[in-house]
Amino acid sequence: MKTIGVSLWDGQERGGGNHRTVMRPAVRPRAGMRELFESAYPKFAPACRAVDEPGIAIVAVDESTGRAAGLVKLLARVQRPTAAIVGRHDRCDLFLAGSDRLALRQLAIVLSPVHNWERGSSSVRYRVLDLKTQDGMIDEEGRELRGLRAEGPAFLRCGGYAIFILTLGDPTDWPDQPSDAWQMIPERVYFDELERCPDSSMARIRHLPRERSRRDFDTHHSVVMRTVGPRDTGARLVGADDAAGTLEIIGPHRRTTLAVGHGTLNDGLLLGRYQRCDAVDPDDASLSRVHALLLHDHDRLLMIDTASFNGTRVSGESDARVIVIDRDLEIVLGRKTRARWRWSAS
Repeated sequence: MKTIGVSLWDGQERGGGNHRTVMRPAVRPRAGMRELFESAYPKFAPACRAVDEPGIAIVAVDESTGRAAGLVKLLARVQRPTAAIVGRHDRCDLFLAGSDRLALRQLAIVLSPVHNWERGSSSVRYRVLDLKTQDGMIDEEGRELRGLRAEGPAFLRCGGYAIFILTLGDPTDWPDQPSDAWQMIPERVYFDELERCPDSSMARIRHLPRERSRRDFDTHHSVVMRTVGPRDTGARLVGADDAAGTLEIIGPHRRTTLAVGHGTLNDGLLLGRYQRCDAVDPDDASLSRVHALLLHDHDRLLMIDTASFNGTRVSGESDARVIVIDRDLEIVLGRKTRARWRWSAS
């Protein structure tokens, strides 16, 4: 099976680029997560049941209608991270055009590598990061957040959609009846990974003890860590004693070198033409507004293309969703902008 499989069910038509805004009347009262899950289950369950490799299903359900709007099956790979983008731009993997409350590029979902593909041998771990959108997302408890880490199912709401992220790999996890499927979903146990300082830094990280994590899984729980995502840092990307390296960006008319801290790298650094990005080059029209995400995750430095129109690639190679920066690479963004990362001397 391909690394990613996409099914769209809400009349989306790709090919329009920045999809037109859809104006809707006042938002109806939202249904509960269980009601939305069970109403959409017959639509997405057969596709999920057919997968016997480790991965995640990203299911979007329209909150106002209860209809399944789309599904992305993102499969884990050995020693290689994979990613999917959710948003209203038609280049997104999970392309959702039915609500103007959703950003063009709303979420990046990054799936960590597994050790092998044998069933039950590897837990599926992933991150969800809000791409500095206006409203972000909320968890099933109604708490606002900008990111999360999980090793099991997680439920979100954003931009008029309920997003169900469910683990794949065991076809027996998908019974015929929606109510039975709901009962089989592990209870989500939430933790706050970060103690946020007034300047929104990530100076102190509390990791979940390994014995607690194992016990939660053994008692049929899913552990979800609330985190932040790319920060509103402005030009301040590095703090005292926090230098990780430098990002050099060479555009058609300017060359910029940014000092970047470990905290910013762990949160994610946005590149593009939009002012909400950390590295901005308005002179290159071939760059998308939000073009790519630079992220340090599980000891890997990643450049993730955020469903850009003109792509992201290692110089001389084809476009890629995820590039692992494990050596001195020149990365091409769009048609004219190049980027190069250099670690600071330790």
